[in-house]
Amino acid sequence: MITAPEPALYWTILALIAGLAAGSIIRVIALRNAEEDTRRQRLASLRSWWILAILVSVAVLAGRIGICLLLSGVSCIAWFEFTRMIGTRNEDRLAIRTGYGLIVVNYLLVLLGSVSLFWIFLPVGALIALAVLLLIKDEPRGYIRSAGSLLWGILFLGYGISHAALLTIFPAFSTGPLGPAGWFLFLVILTETDDIFQAITGRLFGAHKRHRIIPTISPNKTWEGFFGGMLVIVVLAPVIAPWLTTLGQQAGPFGLPEALRPLVAPILVAILISLAGFFGDINMSAIKRDSGVKDSGNLFPGMGGVIDRVDSLTMTAPVFVYFLIWWMA
Repeated sequence: MITAPEPALYWTILALIAGLAAGSIIRVIALRNAEEDTRRQRLASLRSWWILAILVSVAVLAGRIGICLLLSGVSCIAWFEFTRMIGTRNEDRLAIRTGYGLIVVNYLLVLLGSVSLFWIFLPVGALIALAVLLLIKDEPRGYIRSAGSLLWGILFLGYGISHAALLTIFPAFSTGPLGPAGWFLFLVILTETDDIFQAITGRLFGAHKRHRIIPTISPNKTWEGFFGGMLVIVVLAPVIAPWLTTLGQQAGPFGLPEALRPLVAPILVAILISLAGFFGDINMSAIKRDSGVKDSGNLFPGMGGVIDRVDSLTMTAPVFVYFLIWWMA
């Protein structure tokens, strides 16, 4: 199960760390004249980025087991944040505790390569298990809210995120300069870059907030930020795809000529990830608004909780996997 990483993976991680270091220096310089509260928050966020970069680096170097351990931890902490955030009944406690077990088993299926069982385990297993565990409490008041919200949470935070771990299973993703780790990094880099540049371009060009996309759920989301983030990863995807994956070498379902392949597939992926990331973000924002909280937690200073960091991934991971299955079939 544990195999030696591709040699190029070490250099890729070093390059990413070097890029983060350069970005850190630029941020520190830019914050010299900022207000104290802003400076403190941005520096705390910067420290959190370093922690995340180290965790992801260790996970990809460990291969499938490292990625599964990282993501299972992420999903379990997100499940904890979610169940605290939405408010639950005393009768829900057994179902909530069982949710942790369902999430762990789901990642164990990925670790063991049981793809056929993975597809149905959480969607069907959680549906039945959570319903039964709520019903045996013999309390109908609040039942549908608990059943619906818990299933909603485990599907996005357990099933959705775990699709990123599937990139370590399929034979088609075992090829490429970095092996399966390259596909995982490609997804994470595009998802996080889109998030970052949506915020940056939104602040630079949409500060007036006149062009809000969905003002009630997420008033800071503007069309300027949305298209700014998309444009950045549309440019970035064809550049990094050959270094991380074999995406762009396939003719695809349309039988593309060889000259167009390095551009079309990465650009399509970037557009889909940008769209999915946006809806993943506001999906969790709607839950926080409904629950009356600003952040899902405070695990990452300057960023919030785990859900605040992986909200986009809940949708980008499955969209990316299903696109690849369709494109590379």
